Amino acid sequence: MSIEVKNLVKRFGAVTVCDKLNLNIPSGELVALLGPSGSGKTSLLRIIAGLETPDDGSVLFNGEDATHVAVRERQVGFVFQHYALFGHMTIFENVAFGLRVRPKDARPSEAQIKAKVTDLLKLVQLDWIADRYPHQLSGGQRQRIALARALAVEPKVLLLDEPFGALDAKVRKELRRWLRRLHDEMHITSVFVTHDQEEAMEVADRIVVMNQGRIEQEGTPDQVYDHPATPFVLQFLGDVNLFHGRDHAQGAVASAENAPADAVSYVRPHEIQVLARAEEGSLPVSLVHTLTVGPNTRLEFKRVDGHGEVDVELPRSEYAALRDSGILQTGATVHLKPRRIRRFSTVNGGRTEFVESDPASMI
Repeated sequence: MSIEVKNLVKRFGAVTVCDKLNLNIPSGELVALLGPSGSGKTSLLRIIAGLETPDDGSVLFNGEDATHVAVRERQVGFVFQHYALFGHMTIFENVAFGLRVRPKDARPSEAQIKAKVTDLLKLVQLDWIADRYPHQLSGGQRQRIALARALAVEPKVLLLDEPFGALDAKVRKELRRWLRRLHDEMHITSVFVTHDQEEAMEVADRIVVMNQGRIEQEGTPDQVYDHPATPFVLQFLGDVNLFHGRDHAQGAVASAENAPADAVSYVRPHEIQVLARAEEGSLPVSLVHTLTVGPNTRLEFKRVDGHGEVDVELPRSEYAALRDSGILQTGATVHLKPRRIRRFSTVNGGRTEFVESDPASMI
């Protein structure tokens, strides 16, 4: 089932949480609504589900207006962050609940319910705990049961509100992969809310980046990461160093291609080289702090000109080689040179346009 949102507006008092949103989700697509707290992503999800009513605009399912259709008639499955399982029911009874509360003329027989629930528990790989209660399950198991319960009513649309937010990092990673595989098998139109950039990049077919009730950008994970539409998207999707104007002698970073004095250039930490000697376009810095986490090492440098700090990320092996050679020592001066630089320029009508520059052209 396709979903279309047209000119959607939702206010809570004086606060506009959805500001004239327009979004089209084709049938069978897995879409992530990504943004910080307060960006409007959960409100949009709840309006699609029918749990909230918009102040203006419309929601269409397969081209038909569903804005004022009751929740139970929308054929939507909803998975909450904190599972919302019934503690007094067994796992089997939880999954069967949506089928057993259907009107009598639409309710399957007990034999059909048993077969359906058994199949779903096998699908989520938890058929062996059907007689247990929610408190006897881990967080990851409870979330999979919540998903099985949502799928039991054969929804046309599956909505998930930060489904992995309450789980530890290892379980989140496992469930992300599992959800991606499950979607590839079932092809249900799915929308999930998250503030975790890595989660959105790994799971979704398409990412919708939201901020202050507006859609900043939508596109595939590669599109929004490699070609951000606004500075907000660039900074939200990963760490970035900011360089303001022509603010250092070599002019390598910010003075690209006749950039104005107030231009801001963006360089990601993993796109910076560490050099023992100065080169044209390099920036002198001194090492302040290092932090190694897994395969990467994070380095914090202080600019020699006193204009702030620069973060650099290196593979652990590359950092070890520089350290062992004596180049990288706390307090030592080295030189940084960007491999890739991004800027935004204002074009017709005040619109922001992404510009990527070759560092070689900045010298």
